[in-house]
Amino acid sequence: MNKIGTWLNLRQITTGTPGSDLNRDRLKKIIDSFIAKGFVEVRDSENPKAKFEYRITDKGKSSFRKCIDFDPDIRFVLGLQDPKGV
Repeated sequence: MNKIGTWLNLRQITTGTPGSDLNRDRLKKIIDSFIAKGFVEVRDSENPKAKFEYRITDKGKSSFRKCIDFDPDIRFVLGLQDPKGV
């Protein structure tokens, strides 16, 4: 879910995440915990093959940025690109 503000279903999240080996059940549990904390919002999917779509909230974006600012090395752990290109 690295595309902040974009609605994605579980398949799109797993196929769009390099190195992701999470199965959909495990991913659903993680997303459900993010929903409970207000980091992600959910809606019925526009795609008839998917049940739900998810989007990162401003609260989730803010919390993520605080985490990155606190420990920039977390980018490496999460497999994110360095914004400075280093």
